[in-house]
Amino acid sequence: MSKGTPYISPEYNPHALQRDWGFLVSAVRHELFEVMHTSLGTFRAMLCGSVLQHAAEDSKVSGAMPGYPAKVTSEGIAQEGKQLYREVGLDIMTLALLADVPAHRPLHLTQHSLIGHWRWLRDVWRETQSRPKYDATAFQTRDAVSDALQNGKNNLAVAELRKMFKEVQHAPENDGLYFSFLNSLSLFCPFIGTELLWRQGRIDHDPLGRSGTKDKEGLIE
Repeated sequence: MSKGTPYISPEYNPHALQRDWGFLVSAVRHELFEVMHTSLGTFRAMLCGSVLQHAAEDSKVSGAMPGYPAKVTSEGIAQEGKQLYREVGLDIMTLALLADVPAHRPLHLTQHSLIGHWRWLRDVWRETQSRPKYDATAFQTRDAVSDALQNGKNNLAVAELRKMFKEVQHAPENDGLYFSFLNSLSLFCPFIGTELLWRQGRIDHDPLGRSGTKDKEGLIE
């Protein structure tokens, strides 16, 4: 399949997105894949730092990273990043680990939380996957999401991301707002974010399933 060919599934499929974009996301966010085998607490600390680092590339964000990994407990859920990645994917993982409390505080991860974030990303997919290509050349790189990150409030940043999505739903013709949302979404959810940015012509590479590349980086064996 070539660039411009619609995504094969009309519904949100995190595993298909990981197959398509693993080669690119694993390179851009290599720091996450390097610690994927560690505990969820250690992975969460690196995850928070990664979000701050990549937010800083687009704006003047310079928030504080957690000084040490806060404990992450769970019930009936994998305790290792690598296994949870296999089960739910990085995008859902990230939201579940960063949405509820600041990263320096302990977190109890539940199935209910994972399902809730999957449902939200499904709604994002349904709202955005068929949007036309926009022509915006200028958009804000500093918004409420980046402000929350600068203040060390990763949980508030996710809340602001959800709020921004509602604004996108209510203003479908505001292309600048849409691109700001996609950029912020990509900080937390690089797979769905990369797919949607690619559809807008903002990603130079083609996804694995729709190009000739055979690279399988990002597929955790």
